[in-house]
Formats: sequence, C-alpha cells, structure tokens
Amino acid sequence: MPDAQIPDPETFDVPRENWRAVTAFLALETQWRVVAGPVGLIWCGLDYAAAAAAVRGRNRRAWQRLLGELKVMESAALEVLNG
Repeated sequence: MPDAQIPDPETFDVPRENWRAVTAFLALETQWRVVAGPVGLIWCGLDYAAAAAAVRGRNRRAWQRLLGELKVMESAALEVLNG
C-alpha cells in the first residue's frame, strides 16, 4: 500500500452526534482518579465532581446524557489504561 493510502493512527473521524461527548472527555484529561500501587498506577476513573463543574450551565437532561456518554468512553479507556 503506498504511503499516501496508509491511514494515520492519530487521526480519526468523530460522528457529529458524538462530538460534544468527545470534547468533554478530552477536556477532562487531567481529572482522572489514580492510585499508586506497588505494581504501578491504577486508574480508577474520572472525577465526576470535576466533570460536573466543567460542564456547568447545561440543563439536567443534557448533563445526564453527557454523563452516560462519558461513562462509555471512561470504561473503554480504563481497559486500555489498566490493561
């Protein structure tokens, strides 16, 4: 396959309906709860109080939907981080 056809692993499409959740998830990159154990770091999950503060101003229904979307991404990330 010519180099021009090889997809860049750092580039990916985000469907329009997921954009809000992806940008919120990326904005929370420093809001992970992490514990240092004898075998290294254990990633526990996102700090939802910080997440709520980050999206302050959204109505309750929008926050509940976004929280559900964040939990899906958090779960996938935890599998990778704690591999």
